[in-house]
Amino acid sequence: MSADALTPEEWAAACRQGDRRAASRLISLLESPDTALAARVSQAVCSFPLPRQTIGITGPPGAGKSTLVDYTVSLYRARNEKVAVLAIDPSSPFTGGALLGDRIRMSSLRNDSGVFIRSMGSRGASGGIAFAASDTLRVLAAAGYGVVFIETVGAGQAETEIITLADTVCVVQVPGLGDDVQLMKMGMLEIADVFVVNKGDKPEAEELKVQLELALLNATPESGRALRQLGNEFAASFTGERWVPPVVLLSALNRRNGDEFQQACDRHRDFLRQPGLSVAMDRNRAMRELIWRSGLRLRERLSEALAPGGIHADLVDEYQRGGLSAEQAMTRVMEGPPPCL
Repeated sequence: MSADALTPEEWAAACRQGDRRAASRLISLLESPDTALAARVSQAVCSFPLPRQTIGITGPPGAGKSTLVDYTVSLYRARNEKVAVLAIDPSSPFTGGALLGDRIRMSSLRNDSGVFIRSMGSRGASGGIAFAASDTLRVLAAAGYGVVFIETVGAGQAETEIITLADTVCVVQVPGLGDDVQLMKMGMLEIADVFVVNKGDKPEAEELKVQLELALLNATPESGRALRQLGNEFAASFTGERWVPPVVLLSALNRRNGDEFQQACDRHRDFLRQPGLSVAMDRNRAMRELIWRSGLRLRERLSEALAPGGIHADLVDEYQRGGLSAEQAMTRVMEGPPPCL
């Protein structure tokens, strides 16, 4: 039987048997512009478990994120872990195309059968995250990849949606980018579970590490991202261990001190397994994902409704002429008929 003749359900069954080709095919179908087909595939994999450990890597452009992933994956492979890398690149807002250059930068892993590397374009999704990424994590776990790295573009506050997918969020920073701590104020300081100061052989690296550690000391007592995410009420009642994000100084290019970073990720994984915390985080993650996905779908429908010929195109015209305030126009859109909401 040809590959094209297999149904999404058959591909899903093959994936559960560890079929790497089936995993790749399912991910391609999840990214299909045929939304009905993508929805059917999503249904076929929704019962798959999530990976045992999901590590998000984000930070400003030029921080060496891909080099860090390449290095760290080799450390997990030394422990005989099967590892997947989901590299999410920015897409053109006009063509939908993406550079997808991470596979080139991780070429040392290409011939390792225990490593699965997949590039995905964000295709306009907010936060630097591809719409199909969540289901892709389930596919990768079903195919036997227990540890998954998610590398996303990092340009500031817009990239904080990585917390929707990753168990452990690692923010990579390098010295010499100007006001380094100012970069951390753009949402990054609050989302990180682990900080990495890459290019640690540079003379300014130690100073940046100290600056970050001081910034963490001045943060709120509940500096751990998990407890902040769950809210003040949960944090006040939680009696377990607290988490203070460590700052790891390393050189990914020279392959130095990566073991400290790996140990920090493992300690955070164990921290999240505490009774009560793990259940609350799993539910919060599911809730955040539904809000995020619903927001993307709503944005698509609003764009259609407000475009020329759409059911609310007249509101745009009236707002443009000054006949409606922004608040009035927004209220009429929100209270209008489908497909807006």
